[in-house]
Amino acid sequence: MNSIRQHLNILLVCVVTIVLAASGGYSYWRAERDLRNNMEQYSKALENRLKTVLPNLIWNFDDEQLAKVLDAEMSLSYVNAIVVYNNNLPLAGRIKRGDQITPLQGKPPVATSKSMEFPVFYAGNPQAIGKVTIELTDAPVQAALRQQIIERVIEIVLLVIILLIALSRSVTIAIMRPLDELRDKLNQAAEQKDNIQSIQESRYVEFADVMAGFNRIAERLMADITEKSHAAAEMRQAKESAETAYRQLKEAQSSLVQSEKMASLGNLVAGVAHEINTPVGVIVTSASVLVDETLQFRKALESNALKKSEVLQYSTVAEQSSNLILANAERAANLIQSFKRVAVDQTSEARRDFELNSYLNEIITSLRPTLKHTAIEVNCDCPEGIRMDSYPGALSQIITNFLTNAMAHAFEPGQSGHIRIAAEEEGPMVTLSFSDDGKGIASEHLSRIFDPFFTTKRGSGGSGLGLNIVYNLVTQTLGGTIFVNSQPGIGTSFVVCIPKAGPRDGGSDS
Repeated sequence: MNSIRQHLNILLVCVVTIVLAASGGYSYWRAERDLRNNMEQYSKALENRLKTVLPNLIWNFDDEQLAKVLDAEMSLSYVNAIVVYNNNLPLAGRIKRGDQITPLQGKPPVATSKSMEFPVFYAGNPQAIGKVTIELTDAPVQAALRQQIIERVIEIVLLVIILLIALSRSVTIAIMRPLDELRDKLNQAAEQKDNIQSIQESRYVEFADVMAGFNRIAERLMADITEKSHAAAEMRQAKESAETAYRQLKEAQSSLVQSEKMASLGNLVAGVAHEINTPVGVIVTSASVLVDETLQFRKALESNALKKSEVLQYSTVAEQSSNLILANAERAANLIQSFKRVAVDQTSEARRDFELNSYLNEIITSLRPTLKHTAIEVNCDCPEGIRMDSYPGALSQIITNFLTNAMAHAFEPGQSGHIRIAAEEEGPMVTLSFSDDGKGIASEHLSRIFDPFFTTKRGSGGSGLGLNIVYNLVTQTLGGTIFVNSQPGIGTSFVVCIPKAGPRDGGSDS
């Protein structure tokens, strides 16, 4: 979080540094210009002196006086070396080595950009009798400039420190103390939720309005707190009433869902019972015929009046009756076995291992009586070998509800149609699709079909719980997802994606 003191200090440092740096830069430029002008004036003055003095000394070969002149001129800080030539031969010279001035020995120094050279003439003779080479140095200029930079930096640092101390003190007295006082009062007001006390007005004009505003807010908050305390009590009472009503509604919904499941199982029982009547009736009739023929055959056998034709006739009737009894008994046994597995799965909610193709066929077989008097054809397309460790009862309930929903909503009474149940294995997942070519679902109803108690046939026996039960079984018990796609006049398709290994706690949620 930003600090006012820190912000002001940074701003002050930046402004002062920029201003003083600009001023120092200008002073540096001006000082450098003046120092280099002085250096140039000294070099011109030196040149003029040497042009005046050296001709006589060179002409008269006065080496002693020449050495004194060179030593005197070398005392200038800008001169680093002086070499006097006579007919292009070094006659005398001086060079600085550190702080010492020594006579030139050996080869003269190489000319640089700071060297100056001029000829020497004697008594108006147009022929030069020699020349002078002077090596200049700007070390004094650089030293003076460095000294000036150091002084200016020290000046900036001292000025910034003094200003920071003064500003920090001023900010503390004029701003931070009133803000700290206001903060403490606000914290006290925040801690005392039921009794917000007003604060005294500040002696500073800038904060007086803020504190007066706080006092007005405190008074308003106290009034609001009083009002909200009454409202909170009413809301708690209303919340308790709503929770009670919601709990009763959930219990009623659970009871309705259970009733819907039992109704589905009751329809299954009624359909299977009706379907079993036919093979059982055939078995009874065939057994009765066989009993009658057997009695007649026995009487003929006991009276020794048995003919070959009667034996042949009895054997034919016995064979036909036995075949009818066996075929219809197997049919009834298959119906009972399929019904038994599906019914047990729907009521037990147990998890077990099963083969998907055979189980889907058992479900469809148990539902055949429901479709017997309709023109709707049900096809199952599921590859063999898909094994699942899940909750077959939930799967049976899902297929049953899908079929019941399609019969009630997708087709009109007496209308022909097709229903296709397909399965596909995809790694650890299984995709089940239930599609019909009925009249489809209106687009405005698609987003609500899984809502509890939503039905388009409220007055025709629809409870609105069939697809809601399917949704809960898929998402909770089987741990999968469900999607729907429908186009009016074309049909509806439900796609269910579930894992082959169901969740361990799925049975408790169904």
